[in-house]
Amino acid sequence: MVEYLPRSAWNARPPNGGPGNLTVSRVQGAVIHWPGTGSTKVIHTKAAVASALRGWQDYHMDSRGWSDIAYQVAVDQAGRAWTLRGLRTQSGANGDNDVNERYGAVLLVLVTGEQPTAAMKATTRAVIADFRKIYPRGTAIRPHSAVRPEPTDCPGDPARAAIARGDFTPGHTPGHPEDDMTPAQMQELKNFIEARTQAYALWVHKQLRRDLTAVAKAYTLDIKNYERQTDAADAARAAAAVWATAPKSLQTDGTPATPEPTPAPDPNTDPPLPAADLDPFPPVDTTPDDTAPASTAPDDTAPASTAPDDTAPASTAPDGTATAAATSDAAAPGGAVSGVNP
Repeated sequence: MVEYLPRSAWNARPPNGGPGNLTVSRVQGAVIHWPGTGSTKVIHTKAAVASALRGWQDYHMDSRGWSDIAYQVAVDQAGRAWTLRGLRTQSGANGDNDVNERYGAVLLVLVTGEQPTAAMKATTRAVIADFRKIYPRGTAIRPHSAVRPEPTDCPGDPARAAIARGDFTPGHTPGHPEDDMTPAQMQELKNFIEARTQAYALWVHKQLRRDLTAVAKAYTLDIKNYERQTDAADAARAAAAVWATAPKSLQTDGTPATPEPTPAPDPNTDPPLPAADLDPFPPVDTTPDDTAPASTAPDDTAPASTAPDDTAPASTAPDGTATAAATSDAAAPGGAVSGVNP
C-alpha cells in the first residue's frame, strides 16, 4: 500500500478552480512524465523534491495559466509518493483536453540521463495499481511522447525503456540486475563487462593459436608418417620384384644358399648310370631313294661335273681344248654337236 504525502508536505498553493474529476468509463490508462529540466543536478532529498514541486506549480499556474500543477501524483527516487492534483482529478499535462480526459498523469522526479531506482519503480507500480482500482478500464501505461499530439521527448529514454520492460506494471517481478543499481553502478558494471569481454576475446585468440599450432604439427607428423609408410611400401614391392626374378640358389635374404654335401661313393654298389639324353641326335635314314638327286646317283646319267670318263665338260679338260659332252641322246639337229665351236 502506498503512503501518499499530502499537498501540505510540499507547501502547495490552493488550485484555481479546475477541470473536475475524471469520468471512470472514459479512462484508458496512465501516462508517465518527467519534468524535463534539462539539468543533470539530481533531486533526491525530501526538501529538494518539495522545493522543485513548488517551483513547477508556480510555473504552471503563473506562466501557463493553469489551475494547478499539471500532474496527479509525483514519485521520487527514494520511493516517496507525493499528492499533486490527486488520482481522481483530471490532469492538465497530457497535451489537450481529450487526452487529459482519457489518461491520468504520473510525474517521475528524474533529471536528464538519470535511471529510475528500484524504489521509484516499486512505488510507481503501486500507484498504477491504485489507479487501476479506481479506473478498471485504465490498464494502459504509456510514455507522454506516445499520446501527446505534438512531439516531445518526455519522459526521457531511461523511463521509456523502463515502461517497455514492464518495470512500472503492477505485478512485475524485476528480472534484471540493473533494477537496483544507481547510474554509477550501472557504468561500473558496463566497464567490468567490457573488460571481461576483451580479456575473454584475448584468451580465445591465444587458445585458437595454440590449438592451430598443435593441429599444424600433428598434420605435418601425419604427412611424414604417410610418406615414410609409402616409401617403405614402395621399397617392399621393389624388393619382392627382385626376389621373384632371383635364381633359386639365393636365399630369401639375398645370401647364396649352402650346397648340400655330396655323399661318399659306396664301393659295394655300382655307380648310377648317367641319365638318358633327353634330346638325342636324329638317326640317319639308309633306305635307297630312286628320286635321289643326280649328285648322288651311281648310274651313267650323272652330271658332267662328276663323270669319271672322258666326257667331262670343256671347262675341266686337261688338254686346254674345249670338248662337247658325247652322249648318245644329246645330238643337235642336223648332225651338229651341241656346244662345239664352229
